[in-house]
Amino acid sequence: MSLFGSRAIENEPMSRHTTFGVGGPADFYVEVNTPDEMVEAVNTAINHGIEYFIVGGGSNLLVSDSGYRGLIIKSNLNHFSDDSTEVTVGSGHNLEKMIDRLCDLGLAGFESLAGIKGSVGGAIYGNAGAYGAAISDCLTSAMIFKPGDKARNVQKNYFDFSYRHSILKNTGEVVLEAKFMLEKSSPDELKEKVREILEIRGQKHPGHDCSAGCFFKNIEKADEQYGKLAAGALLEEVGAKSLKVGNAGVYKNHANILVNLGGAKADDIKELAMKLKQRVKEKFGYDLQEEITYLGDFS
Repeated sequence: MSLFGSRAIENEPMSRHTTFGVGGPADFYVEVNTPDEMVEAVNTAINHGIEYFIVGGGSNLLVSDSGYRGLIIKSNLNHFSDDSTEVTVGSGHNLEKMIDRLCDLGLAGFESLAGIKGSVGGAIYGNAGAYGAAISDCLTSAMIFKPGDKARNVQKNYFDFSYRHSILKNTGEVVLEAKFMLEKSSPDELKEKVREILEIRGQKHPGHDCSAGCFFKNIEKADEQYGKLAAGALLEEVGAKSLKVGNAGVYKNHANILVNLGGAKADDIKELAMKLKQRVKEKFGYDLQEEITYLGDFS
């Protein structure tokens, strides 16, 4: 693709770039390594009428078997710097690796998020969290840009964070880097906390990439622990673990994790998700909402 020079790849299989390991080819695929390259790639796509989608860690994403008719921009914005208790992190930085670095530095605040897949930017976009904590808790500001415009810095309150939500889902703005304020602590103590969290997650989550983590959002309910009714508990009650569509199934240790059993199609996973939603609706009256994004044609 001449617009992006030799960096662009045509017909790149998205199965290589998602934790589900499924997805057909994107028409065009390009990796960006700096904020300027990200802005340039997005604005070039807009100026030439090309649909685009930005991918970080490829978690929370289900790409259709027919692929994506447009440009996939893979974020490699991995820069990281620290100044006492404040850190600045590129939006493409792997979330798990960031937490490891913070533990080494003796900076506390993100231990509860240990084991969550994906990138920092993706985590901010969806306000990722676990065990009553969220990435927004320690965020102070971020550099973002509105497609077609220039980058700018905004404060935390701009994002209008709520459970698994930020204003970015409405505006389409892109995070380039984020600043977090953390607290000093003992590296050994932090690493032990992370080890404990990972041990708990290891009992419920697959040990290798074959899923998108929890597929459905928990239901906000004030009288439940952490103010949420676990979607997994509802799915357990409707026999989710016994369901299978093609080579897509439900993880044996967690009813809210859909898995690629080997050779699954995106359509298998989508159909399984629809069956699960229907069962929960019929038995409990709740409409489960996906945490994941569907990308491409699922008609």
